[in-house]
Amino acid sequence: MMTDQQTLRERRKEMLLQMEQRLRESQPKEEDSLFYYHASDDRIVLSHALFWVMTRTLKGKIAKERYFLLLRQYEEEMLEAFLTEDDYFSEILHYCNIIYETLPLILTGAHNLRAEKDARRLAAITVVAGGYGGDMPEDLCYELLDDIDFHYNKVKCRKIEQMLPLLSRMVAMEEKSMAGIGKNMM
Repeated sequence: MMTDQQTLRERRKEMLLQMEQRLRESQPKEEDSLFYYHASDDRIVLSHALFWVMTRTLKGKIAKERYFLLLRQYEEEMLEAFLTEDDYFSEILHYCNIIYETLPLILTGAHNLRAEKDARRLAAITVVAGGYGGDMPEDLCYELLDDIDFHYNKVKCRKIEQMLPLLSRMVAMEEKSMAGIGKNMM
């Protein structure tokens, strides 16, 4: 007899397998993956941690969208599995990657990024978290990963939280670019 957790994991597996198939149909080349150029899984974990922290204060209708809430939930579970070295880590990381990679398709398909500020902000956060997590200096990457820990049984990323002013400036620049404002500023 399967436990509730096993049943949940099986349902997730089925749902995300379908989502991954649709993603691969719309993005057939592996090089088009948002994480293709990340040097390691550690970099991908860091990108998810950046996204998870940066989106905590996201407001508006977009912050209540099911796919967004699902991604944040999976990222938190993945970070917990990362910290506890749970066997489920690689599977939940894969699920996070599928949803993260699907996010731009959903955003551009369901929202007008030029007109909808909250959707544009989420898209900009997605770009910044993915890009910066993959490109930052090696020392900083591992310093941020080593800092992720539990605080009152909840995942906490203090050093990433301290970087929020810098990350917010990067997001603002990306938002301007997406809105077609100040294209020459970057």
